[in-house]
Amino acid sequence: MKLLSFFTKPKKFSDIIPDYKEYVRLQKEDYCSFESDNKHWSEGQERYIKQNFSKTKKDTKILDMACGDGVGLKTFKKLKFTNITGVEFNSQKAKKALIYGYPVEQYDMHKLKFGNDVFDIAYSSHTLEHSYQPSQAIGELHRVLKPKGLLYVVLPYPDNSHPNDKAHGAKYELGTYQDDDGKAVKKYFEKIGFQLVSKKYDHFREPEIWLKFRKV
Repeated sequence: MKLLSFFTKPKKFSDIIPDYKEYVRLQKEDYCSFESDNKHWSEGQERYIKQNFSKTKKDTKILDMACGDGVGLKTFKKLKFTNITGVEFNSQKAKKALIYGYPVEQYDMHKLKFGNDVFDIAYSSHTLEHSYQPSQAIGELHRVLKPKGLLYVVLPYPDNSHPNDKAHGAKYELGTYQDDDGKAVKKYFEKIGFQLVSKKYDHFREPEIWLKFRKV
């Protein structure tokens, strides 16, 4: 592992974990958690979806990126959405998520095996801070969204706790480690081809920033 001095701020995840295989192992094993086992976090996910998707048409084609063990899918099912697709890298989580009746693809977020311009909406909750190459993961979301499609993003914010660096290594590239009213993270998404629609802060689960973007 590359050694960083105490005062050296990483610029990207590979400054913290140089080997991608080790990154994958850590994400799938050491930092694997099942959201359905945490009542408070499950309630937070349901709360977010109900607040943000209650007025969305039920047949809207939605991608739930890193759907985990299906807590979000369960809420979409309760709300009677009919056209949801989940993506989950961890096979154990993906298997559990299938019980809600939606397709769940076991893809790496950095390489989605969908065609271009497929989804009306992409939803990413507490996902991108884990991405090894956030520009690539966000670029994939941009690619699979239809023109003017919407991206809903939830990120820990500000995410400035060093003990979680090996789990949330993307925060340095995303800019979410800075408490700057979301300016850096907004700019990051804009460089990839998104336009900010709305921004909100929430503290139900932990300090979060809620961002809504449109593909341009």
